[in-house]
Amino acid sequence: MEKCNISNYAHIIGDSENGPRGNERSRELAQDPNNIILLCPECHRLIDHEGERKYTDEMLVAMKKEHEERIDLVTGIQPQKKTLVVAYGPKIGNDTPHFHKDILHSTVFPDWYPASLNPVEIQMKNSVMQDGESDYWSAETKQVEKLCEEKVLGPLLTGEISHVSLFPIGPQPLLVKLGTVLNDKYPVMVYQKHRIPDTWKWLDIEAKNEIRLIEPNDKTKSPVLVIALSANAIKERVAKRFGEGASVWLITCDVPDNDMMKTHIQLEQFNSVARMAMDAIKTEHPEANQLKIFMAAPASCAVELGRIRMPKADLPWVLYDYRNEKGEDIETITIK
Repeated sequence: MEKCNISNYAHIIGDSENGPRGNERSRELAQDPNNIILLCPECHRLIDHEGERKYTDEMLVAMKKEHEERIDLVTGIQPQKKTLVVAYGPKIGNDTPHFHKDILHSTVFPDWYPASLNPVEIQMKNSVMQDGESDYWSAETKQVEKLCEEKVLGPLLTGEISHVSLFPIGPQPLLVKLGTVLNDKYPVMVYQKHRIPDTWKWLDIEAKNEIRLIEPNDKTKSPVLVIALSANAIKERVAKRFGEGASVWLITCDVPDNDMMKTHIQLEQFNSVARMAMDAIKTEHPEANQLKIFMAAPASCAVELGRIRMPKADLPWVLYDYRNEKGEDIETITIK
């Protein structure tokens, strides 16, 4: 158990023209640190003898560069870049989402590093309730509030951590509720699960799919907000449900699709449009006592919708969720 250093200073270009990978620059580079690669004795023997032809100087330079860049990255983490990795995945039907910590941790890195070895999970374990049952919504709502206060808001308030990385999957009313609990007082990076490519990382592309607000022509009826980003069918269902009996405000995009939310810039755009919608609805419907909300949106948008809510200024929200077995949107959670 004595301390020892087994690294060898190996020359990439041999220190003599007759040595391994030697050439006319050997004498010039013999004492140059940039011509040195640290190897264990076994690998040193390999590149200088039986592997001499396989491991060219170009290959060794590339290997050294890749390793040094990786070490630079790992050792460059700053203490203030600590983030609490939080996974939220309540039961959907008969399935409870599973999160792989290695995938979540690699997603936040290198911009942030995880505050603990395991993500904080906010979900009911082994629940027998289904998301179609009325008790499910109230029970899961209480669970969100309790676990967020204990595991997320507590460390934020004490200063133990100052940043949250959130990975959400689940029914959209509960994602909105989660957003209201976390709110926008705290720095929260919300991630989106992409189908193509299969990743949680925000994509570094230019996504041309503008999100916009379409106001109703008649603003004298009770306000209804429809968010149609993942699919268009929700617009038809709401139109059939209310007919001319509601003033329907619509947040949509050029091409609604399940995988439309690709970049964090798009999420910021949604945040801005949703805030604009809430301000406009309050202005145009001063006598309204509630806002009914129907959603077909990416999970990250549902969370962000909750995070922008202003409890003292916004109307109570009545959230609906589509049930396949009933073929209609049912009332689930009311947020006051």
